[in-house]
Amino acid sequence: MERIIDIFMCPKCGCSIKADLLCKHCGTQYSQKHGVYNLISFDLSSEQEYLYIGELEDDLNSILGESYLSRSFSAESEQARDYEEREIEASDHYYSLFNEETKLAFAKQDEYMRQIVASLSGIVCDLATGGGSMLQMILDSQNPHISDIVCTDINELELICTRYRRNGFRNHVHYVATDGRYMSFKNNTFDYITSFAGFGNIPDADKVAAEIYRILKPGGKILIKGSYIAKESRSFELAKSVGVERGVVEEFLMDDLQTAGFVNIHSTVVAEAVWAENPYDLIPATGDTQRFCIIEASKA
Repeated sequence: MERIIDIFMCPKCGCSIKADLLCKHCGTQYSQKHGVYNLISFDLSSEQEYLYIGELEDDLNSILGESYLSRSFSAESEQARDYEEREIEASDHYYSLFNEETKLAFAKQDEYMRQIVASLSGIVCDLATGGGSMLQMILDSQNPHISDIVCTDINELELICTRYRRNGFRNHVHYVATDGRYMSFKNNTFDYITSFAGFGNIPDADKVAAEIYRILKPGGKILIKGSYIAKESRSFELAKSVGVERGVVEEFLMDDLQTAGFVNIHSTVVAEAVWAENPYDLIPATGDTQRFCIIEASKA
């Protein structure tokens, strides 16, 4: 695409956004910081802060201090290196707690997804990019048929750090803070949408499915890499407590995709594994079985 701004839409009123990130219709002013566009409407999404922004923002501010919010923040800064080292340490510890069957399940799922990523083309949107594992897989594929990658997340701070950590200073990689339930993109924009566990981290999976359908081009596809739990499990009760149960139960998610209008919906189960105790995750619960799947669906 020539300009990322050309695909933006005000999530509040659905109108175009000018080059200065001002909505032409409702007057909402959006922003850009460190290469990340913030197109989140506070009126629509403020209640999500307690789930996805508060703790991370406090943590990042304590690590990066004022430089995080200033122009002086850079990939070479001591604060950025400190944050990256802590991220790597936390990630290594997280994965060290997996049991062997879970490690094998993730490896099988990654291999299956890599084959799919190699076949993508056009403009790709990554839903709930977070730390950027799906982004890294797309970048590693070196797929010449992908013209642009648009990384999204509700957390602007997470995207800023992911941009630095994943070496995302590339003309065809864009970062947009947006709510998955109120996406800040025009209709019929993307050829593909990818997601690694995105639906399991956003409440109201039905709204997300409808938005994904809206912003896909006719014939476009969504590809969801995720792990799913049983409705009768303790994990399901925990998911209900934070409102994400429809995104972590395979049957519910596929139903929501169908209701949104998707066709050719199918799920490939690549592995199953019992989850070991892990203090980093609320879901799944220790001892519950997960189904590691790739769900694919097309826009009619």
